[in-house]
Amino acid sequence: MNTATSAPADARSSSGAELAGVFEQMMQQLTLLGHTLPKSAGVLTPQQLKILFTLDFLAAPTPMSKLSTKLGVTPGTLTRVAGGLHRKGYLVRRRSAEDDRVVHLSLTKQGHGAVAKVKKYRQHFFADLCGRLSVADCQTLIASHRYILETYRRILYEKKGEAKP
Repeated sequence: MNTATSAPADARSSSGAELAGVFEQMMQQLTLLGHTLPKSAGVLTPQQLKILFTLDFLAAPTPMSKLSTKLGVTPGTLTRVAGGLHRKGYLVRRRSAEDDRVVHLSLTKQGHGAVAKVKKYRQHFFADLCGRLSVADCQTLIASHRYILETYRRILYEKKGEAKP
């Protein structure tokens, strides 16, 4: 962190509290705006959707230990939730050829389809939202979300000690 441009500790604390409050309000408003999902996703819990979307983002068979760490859940929780997704036909579980203790998860065609349907629904949702705004307000909203994404991405890479991609 560049200390020459960093705020004093008391200002950071106050700003942190303000940002936390705004973030909570923003997430609540977004939830209220788009609290529905396509009917096809209604059979999935938010936790199951999070697993499907994370596997879609990773785009490769992923060891359950790595996935549980990325999701911030215990391996036992992931095993239980992934088992339900597997029984519903959304996931494939395969043991590693090198180490049979390691189980890799990946999406099935049905899993990819469920993710695609939710993504399409979100595109329609946000198209409708932008349709209710002026062009300038929509562009400001997009720019602010892009700024938030890039800021969080930069902080994550700094935290990991990596160079920004």
